[in-house]
Amino acid sequence: MVRLQKDLGFQSFLQLAKGLGRRPVTGVTVQMETPVIYFHSATALRAKVTVGFEGGTISQWFPERSGGQILPEPPRSADGKPPPPDAWLFDFSPPRRGQIEWDVEVLSPAESRAAVIFKPSDSVNWLRARIPEANVVRSASGELENYLFYRGIGNFPPGLRLTVSADETLHAENRTPEKIPYLLVFERRGGVVLWHAAAGIDSGGSLQIPESALVGTASGKFPEEIYRSIRDALAATGLLQSEADAMVQTWWTSYFETEGLRVFWILPRTETDRILPLAISPAPEKVVRVLVGRSEILRPAKEAELLELAARQGNDAAPWLQLVATDRFGSAFRHRVEALKSAQTARP
Repeated sequence: MVRLQKDLGFQSFLQLAKGLGRRPVTGVTVQMETPVIYFHSATALRAKVTVGFEGGTISQWFPERSGGQILPEPPRSADGKPPPPDAWLFDFSPPRRGQIEWDVEVLSPAESRAAVIFKPSDSVNWLRARIPEANVVRSASGELENYLFYRGIGNFPPGLRLTVSADETLHAENRTPEKIPYLLVFERRGGVVLWHAAAGIDSGGSLQIPESALVGTASGKFPEEIYRSIRDALAATGLLQSEADAMVQTWWTSYFETEGLRVFWILPRTETDRILPLAISPAPEKVVRVLVGRSEILRPAKEAELLELAARQGNDAAPWLQLVATDRFGSAFRHRVEALKSAQTARP
């Protein structure tokens, strides 16, 4: 949960909040990170695009949208003062349905090559997502980009249930109506990189991956075999290789160079269309879509470590407080520790 500053005024808050911005939230179980839409057209055209989000709300986007969901705002008090920060709290526990719309010009290939989309403040992730084959898009305000970008947050079951048993075996159960075509288990532990790729899991099926099944890579070296595995799996869905490369490269620093155990899987196309319904006018000749799920997993040994850390008192409690306050999964760690404590208390 991101807290608002106590002195943040009403107007300044609205200016900062593109989408949710710093608005505090609760009940979030899913983060939708950096989806992009590429156009491949031989001619210039004007396109209207609508993307829904079943179970969540779209919180960020670029270029500027032409319409979409607007979250309710708390009313001002009778004396005209802005609402207190806690009044902005938005709960995702009830079912949510987000939406975003764009009305953009899709430049011709020649115009796209001539366009300047460089922005001095760009992070490496925006650069990696751009591919030369895609048309440049221009919003009504003149913003240029190589794609339409959006992200969001929500609350819904992702479709793949993952657990780790006491013997450190990872159990994966496909709860989607179709086959999951690819699954990658990745773990970075103290600088050691381990991984395992699976061809898929049938609907209703399960997969057991013992810790011994994870293959190690040379310490300190770029794990090219992992890169190729997930890149090739994405390309097999119909993406251009440049698009698949862009996806993996955009994720690389955050997901493959940080400690932890995580699982990546490609969702069935029907699930992608259900979660993110897409409408484009004029209708394209072909639409290729791929949605990749990612789950962060805590092994029993890691849970024991967190329990010990959370039990510390006084000055020794500082590492736990800092972890909860600053780690991207700090809130999830806290909730998991609370659940483990409750389970321990409930035991006879």
